[in-house]
Amino acid sequence: MDDRKKRIDDLSRNNQENHVSLDALLENFGENLYQRTKDMNADFEDINQYNVLLRDIAESNTAIGRIEEKNRRFRELEETIELKEQEEKERAKEMAGIYRRLGKALLENSNYDNFTSLFREQADALTAKMASLESRIAELENREGGNVFTWIGKSAQGLVLRSFLSKAQESQEQLYHNTGEHYSDREPLSQNDEVAEIRGEVDELRALSRATMNDISILKDEKRVISAGFDIDGNPQKQIQTVRNHISQVREEIKNLYRNFGAQAAGIMDAEIKPERKYFIDTIVTAEDGEIIGRAVKLNQTITENEKAIGKLRASILIDEEKARIEKFKKSIQEKKDRIADFEKSITELEENIKESEAQIQELQKQL
Repeated sequence: MDDRKKRIDDLSRNNQENHVSLDALLENFGENLYQRTKDMNADFEDINQYNVLLRDIAESNTAIGRIEEKNRRFRELEETIELKEQEEKERAKEMAGIYRRLGKALLENSNYDNFTSLFREQADALTAKMASLESRIAELENREGGNVFTWIGKSAQGLVLRSFLSKAQESQEQLYHNTGEHYSDREPLSQNDEVAEIRGEVDELRALSRATMNDISILKDEKRVISAGFDIDGNPQKQIQTVRNHISQVREEIKNLYRNFGAQAAGIMDAEIKPERKYFIDTIVTAEDGEIIGRAVKLNQTITENEKAIGKLRASILIDEEKARIEKFKKSIQEKKDRIADFEKSITELEENIKESEAQIQELQKQL
């Protein structure tokens, strides 16, 4: 490999590193300089732009905070609603148990016969049926003796009777529930009996349920409002990512401002700086900045020198490449000239042959 190409690679690598170092140095220096202008009444386009970009970032971060808060609140609402709905399910189970207790108390209290008359016939039928089944099961269990077939028969019959008893008990529990639920909105005939006590439990549980359902309704309304906002603005995570992408773009713009300002203050800007700008920079640059400016100038000089060296090396390589092309072209021309000379010689020989043939023809014609 040509040593000059290796040298170009080394210089290019060195320049990349120097550019990174210079950009970082100028960004920090420029940021520091802009911060010094906060309390100054400086009317320059870049300073105004810098303040606009800072406000943009602050507003964008606030917007992200609002979206995150809405999203957090939305999740919180979902969890709270789910918890309260689960509480209401448990309360409904508890209420079903109270209805059964109330229905049983009503059916067992003769003072409420006017109300329970609608359910009395079914209640008595179920009571009788259960008593009969329990009696028959007891008889089967008390019988002794018999062979294995008799025992298997009694066991099977007992299973069937217990299944009937279980269904009758379920029907009785449902009857108690229906009776209690139908009566639950009525006032008890006495304030001192079991019915009044259970009715009090019903009222307490209903009050809790109403409060919970009211809470759920309010929470769902709030959730709907937030959800409607998400439907308009889009998925919250996508919203946040969009804003973050915007912040990244703004930060890049600010970095460009930092680098330009730092370069102006270090005196390495390519463009000519206006006098009023130079005077303003002189008012905010301090003696302590001398070291930073010196490093920036040195890095910039190194980059410039490397670029010049790279340019010279590339020109040298191109010159050699062009010289090589010229030599190649010259060689090709000479080869073509040599071929032309060969062709001309061949033509001359052919012409001589023609002359000889013509002379021979003339001699032969004399013999005719």
